[in-house]
Parts: sequence; structure tokens; C-alpha cells
Amino acid sequence: MISLRKNPYPFDAMLAICSDLDETPDAEAYFETARFLNTKGETALGKGVGLEVGNTLYFRMPAGQFSWFNATDEDRARLVALMRSGHIDCLHSFGDLVTSRQDVIACWEELDKYGCGPQVWIDHAEAKSNFDAEIMFGEGASVGAGCYHADVTTGRIRYIWKGRVTSIVAKDAPLSLAGIFSWQHPVATVITMAKEAAKIALAIGGSTKYAMHAEKSLLRDATLDSGQRIVEFIRSNPSWGGVSHNETGDGIGEVLVPRILDRVVESGGRSIFYTHLGKTSAGKFLPASSVDGFRRLAAYADKGRILVTTTRRLLGYVDAQRSLSFSATESGDELTIETTSHFPVAELAGMCWYIPDHTRRVRLVANGETAFDLELNAPDASGRQSASIAWPALEFPDWSL
Repeated sequence: MISLRKNPYPFDAMLAICSDLDETPDAEAYFETARFLNTKGETALGKGVGLEVGNTLYFRMPAGQFSWFNATDEDRARLVALMRSGHIDCLHSFGDLVTSRQDVIACWEELDKYGCGPQVWIDHAEAKSNFDAEIMFGEGASVGAGCYHADVTTGRIRYIWKGRVTSIVAKDAPLSLAGIFSWQHPVATVITMAKEAAKIALAIGGSTKYAMHAEKSLLRDATLDSGQRIVEFIRSNPSWGGVSHNETGDGIGEVLVPRILDRVVESGGRSIFYTHLGKTSAGKFLPASSVDGFRRLAAYADKGRILVTTTRRLLGYVDAQRSLSFSATESGDELTIETTSHFPVAELAGMCWYIPDHTRRVRLVANGETAFDLELNAPDASGRQSASIAWPALEFPDWSL
């Protein structure tokens, strides 16, 4: 039987580390952390782990917090390079000091100079440009408010996070509190699990505030208060202490532990972990415990268990897969798969189909136009052969050139 594999071959699950840049003190902390996470070169944090981890950006913040307008011209050139490469994939609002529609338009005009910009939006604290008015106190989707900008921004931004964080380890999987419990912190863990269970119960009872907690899906189609259609997603922090615990550079090492990573794998789902890697108590870089956590995560990636990618790529994959329809035609040992999707073929990267064992060639025809051969894969843990569209790695900019 020909069927769509859930996650890109050979991985069991997908994970994005989605770090809000709050309190990132300067350019060195921002860029060196990115190099450590995305390359295998020597960095201020030691040898890099060679994962694929995106980052957030905002524009106007008080002095002492890294942002676009607090950066030098050289640093802004690096920010542009990272946006173009896909390693800055989220806007974390426009920042605390962007308080009007005119300010927002000026930020977009700044990005337009360089022909780039993230397609994911993350509400920040109580920034006026936030889209959520209920828990994030934003004006972005409030027509007539001073910082209303949804009509300007939603043509550029597809995916929006409006403040929802779950303790559930993974979405696009059966709801389960497994993986959260810590024997070292039994009381705190039980409280965390009870809080999440209460949110799920409230959602089942009709609460719109907690609706996404009861849904299996990582993302959903939604409508802003101002009427624009968007795709909303939820993030996860499966810390034993709750969603507001260990969500920092100091604490991420307690989240990237075997108990939780094993649960990500077992779920076969997708996770976007909520954190703030720039928040550290001693120095500007991640502590040893967090560095070790990322090395642990890299081992899961290297073994083909967890595909670690950026928030934008993970959301794009899940979004494209849910809209994808296909048909298949066999001719001897050759197979033709015809797909229909409103996404361009580039957004179908990583899509994978289980195919009959006797198949020796698979041809893909996308939207009746683009045609190419798929990569044939050895059987995975299910024992089935598959064929897939390549998942190319992002190329981290080389600033030494």
C-alpha cells in the first residue's frame, strides 16, 4: 500500500528549538550561540553541535538588549545574512519601543531594503505590536488601536504564536502527559501535570483561551480579531516545573534530557520547544549543563531519531503535509505519484511515501507540472521501503569570507 510517511525519512519525530531573544545582551552572545548550534566549528561555547536551530529578532528595544536598531551596520549585515539563510525565521514582535502603526510600517520598510523577512511571528511579553489581546495585551489585531497593523503584516507573516504554551511533550500525536514526570521533583511534577490536565478540561468545556491545549494538532487555522486568516501554533515546555520553568539558557539542559527526548521519539510527533537562550545568570553564554543538553540532542539527530530544524521549516512541513493530496500509478517496478497542493514544490521538501518493495523508480509530478525522481530509501523500523523528496540542510553563513 502506498501511503504518506508522517515525518521525513529516516526520522521518528521532528523538533524545533524556538528561542525568544529576550535579554540577549549583545551581538557576540547572539551570533556565537547561533554558530554553536548550527555549525561544527570552534566557538566561544566549544565545538559546535551542527544542528539546525533558528532564532528570533525584534527591532526596537531599550539599550542592553540586542535588536536590529541596537546593532552596528556590520551586525545588521549578519542579521540579513541569517534571515536569507533561514536561520532567523521568527519576529518576536517588533520590540518594546515600537508603539504605533507608523513604527511598524517603518520596520517593514527597513526589511524591504534588503528583500527579506521572517514569516513566523512570536508575540513578546506585553508589546503593543502583539496580536493577542487576551493574554499578551497586544493591539496588533485591534482595529482602530494605535498599534493596529494586522492588515499590513499578515500579507508577510503566515504563522503566528499568541502566547499558548503546553506541558505536553509533542503535538500531532495522542495527548499524553508522559515524559514530564521527574522522580527528582515529584511534587512539582504532579502540580505541573494537574495544571495541564485542568487546561485540557477547560478547553473541552468550551474555553477558547485553552482550546489548543486539548487539540492534538501543532497548528490550526485561525482568525485574528481584525478578521485576517492566519495559521496559529502552540509551543511546548515539558519542564517538570511547568511552562514558565527552565525556559531559559540556564534551564534548557533540564529539558533536553533523555526522559523528554525519548518521549519525543516515542510519540512520533512534532514539538516546538519554548525557551529564551539569551537568559543566563552567569556570563553571556550557555552554561555547561545546557551545552551538554544540546550535545545530547545532536546525538538523537545523528542517530536519525529526531529531525531538528527551524520553527519555520517545521511549521511549513506540517502545514504543507496537511493540505497535500496525491494519487499513485504503478507500471511494473516504476511508480508515478501525482500531488496536488497550494504550496510550491519547494515547500514539499522531506515528504516521503511508503512504497511497494518491488519498486525501483518513483517519479513525482507536482501540481501537474514539476516532475522529478524521488530518492529511494532503505526500509525503516517499520520494515517498509520508502521514497522521498530531499530535505536539504540550511547553509549557515560564512562570515570569514
